Amino acid sequence: MATSPNNAPQLLKYIAFVMLFASVVLVILGVYFYQKEDAFLAECSLIKCRVTSIEEKRYGKAYVTLTEVNGNYKPWVHYVEYDPSDEELGFEEGEIREVYYYTKDPAQSQVKGFFENHLTSFILLIVGFAFMLDFPILLMVVSKTKKQRMAQNQFGIKDEVISE
Repeated sequence: MATSPNNAPQLLKYIAFVMLFASVVLVILGVYFYQKEDAFLAECSLIKCRVTSIEEKRYGKAYVTLTEVNGNYKPWVHYVEYDPSDEELGFEEGEIREVYYYTKDPAQSQVKGFFENHLTSFILLIVGFAFMLDFPILLMVVSKTKKQRMAQNQFGIKDEVISE
């Protein structure tokens, strides 16, 4: 399909429906990943841990050891990457944090936090809803373009005037 001013509204309409389809797929994937992440967190034990040590071998990359307050679980090492010029580490020794501790594989344990636990689903849902907002905007542009074309054709207004 060649692009020309005459078929631009039709092309925009196709793009609008493709974006609507993409947004529906992204929202469905976002809900799927949220449920998957939530099911994983349901298998974990929510425990309170104390930050016992912070080992920063390279600047901006730290190993934070968290130990359960009552001593019922093995200590867990959490790897954190951060931009030292932009932000602090976010952990201090002696601080108490809630952790989703996965007893089957402690390496998969996660510090409690919405963005830490549901980052993938959050990104998919935000992008999906943003694409969904584009659908009515593109349809309004198509409608306005068609109305302008109809007015030009009705009153005999030409896009290009050739004068001698």
